[in-house]
Amino acid sequence: MPKLTPQFMFQATLALVMLAAGLATVFGYDRMGARFAALGASDAVRVVAGVVQVLAAVALMAPGRAAYGAALALAVSLGAIFAHASVLGWDGAPPALALAAASAVILARNRADFQR
Repeated sequence: MPKLTPQFMFQATLALVMLAAGLATVFGYDRMGARFAALGASDAVRVVAGVVQVLAAVALMAPGRAAYGAALALAVSLGAIFAHASVLGWDGAPPALALAAASAVILARNRADFQR
């Protein structure tokens, strides 16, 4: 079991948020489904986006794979920011901005994972 350091807790929190968002996206929770519908995306695109979020959560908690999970989480968050900036409006963007910032911090702290 890993030590419960502040870095681990921060990483675990991001993983839980990404897991919850990914499952909500995969199963079409009303807000997530409505956002993808507003973008004109099909259900297949919504499911793929949700699976990527779930994979990011799993990788964030896998030993030696946190950088990969953070990179996936950052990519998904940047996509959400772009969607909010272009179509959806900024009212729902703050969570995506916070997830992007948290993902960037974890990516920077675990960049050595790419060397393994």
